Amino acid sequence: MKTGYLGLMLLLSGWICPAITAQSEQKFYNMNCASCHGKKGEKTALNKARPLISLTEQQIIEALTERRNGDVKGAGNQVKKRLTDEDIKNLAKFIPTMK
Repeated sequence: MKTGYLGLMLLLSGWICPAITAQSEQKFYNMNCASCHGKKGEKTALNKARPLISLTEQQIIEALTERRNGDVKGAGNQVKKRLTDEDIKNLAKFIPTMK
């Protein structure tokens, strides 16, 4: 019974299957975004997208959400399909810090 409570506490605390965390935002960005957008968000992905670093937090949220939902088509949509709302918010807060 005690292990059941421990498992529930871990689950509720976000230790199991957390969304993108502060510690993993850079790693997530490097693995999924940097090849097209640059290590600091400075590149124009495929010469079409504005540099991420030039966007506001709200613009990043809107762009990622639209691409995740399929409202805007693009090369990175497969990666964006996996993002949760929380992942998007965390990335939108993280990207401007790369300046």
